[in-house]
Amino acid sequence: MYEVFMYPVSGIMKFWHWIVSSFVSESTAWLISIILLVITVRGVVVPLNWISVRSARIGALIRPENNRIKKQMNNATTTEEMVELMQEEKNLMKSYNYNPAAGCFPPLIMIPAFIGLYQVLLRMSNIERGSTTVGMLNASDVSAFRQTTFYGAPLTDFAREHGDLINPILIAAITFTMANSVISLVRSFRTTQFDQKVNRRVFIIMGFLLLVIPFFLWHLAQTGPIPVAIILYWGCAYLFTLIQTAMFEIILHRDYPLTEDVHTMRRDSIRRWRKREKEPALSKEEKKRVNRLRMEARKYLKSNNQQGEQKASE
Repeated sequence: MYEVFMYPVSGIMKFWHWIVSSFVSESTAWLISIILLVITVRGVVVPLNWISVRSARIGALIRPENNRIKKQMNNATTTEEMVELMQEEKNLMKSYNYNPAAGCFPPLIMIPAFIGLYQVLLRMSNIERGSTTVGMLNASDVSAFRQTTFYGAPLTDFAREHGDLINPILIAAITFTMANSVISLVRSFRTTQFDQKVNRRVFIIMGFLLLVIPFFLWHLAQTGPIPVAIILYWGCAYLFTLIQTAMFEIILHRDYPLTEDVHTMRRDSIRRWRKREKEPALSKEEKKRVNRLRMEARKYLKSNNQQGEQKASE
């Protein structure tokens, strides 16, 4: 199952090793290949991460106007009204080039990359138990990698066996992680609607993870089967992520500043949450009416789009 993740990761490492080994020793080339693996994977994900962050910010910026449209939809009584409001909502999304699903893409690359790297290193650490090849790395590559050391510690050794060497890197990686999490948490706080249960719970979970993850990473590195190379990867990856997050925050502040309407909505949501106030909900009959009007409006818009396409083709 994990082989599908191992091949691209091992291929990237082998590619960079092949290039770098022309200028430095083979062992140093393997060390540098880990750093270049981080830059390659994270570099590919940077545009997707930006799309995700930008999408979240735009979602917050359009929320006041979008909420106004949704309230009008709930009060609509005719199909014509609903069509007009749905078209207004569509134009609002289009004007900001807003895509709610954009945040799903980065994890689809980063998680498989980390799984692939972990499996490559773990299998090279236990190569005597199985095949002498790992992913796209042949026996010669594996042997050379196993002989590579970082200040005397073999890359495939478990980190717990070299605490004095690895702990400073681990502390740096954890510090980078916490700094990145704090920036993300503050950004989230400024746009979260606290009177909405799901949003509030997601924010609370993020705050809880901020406190738990450092202890989890430390315990995992000190007691778990984590190779030295993984700790190096963590340090480089989290530093890269911290720099990226800081740059994104500067760009957001410059190009997509939060409006006073957004701040007012957040403050009002906190007030409603503290006072346990709830937005008046629609009755069953009203929900049925709104859903019926939505369906009729969608059919009308779909029919108009088809007619427009037919005229364009003629």
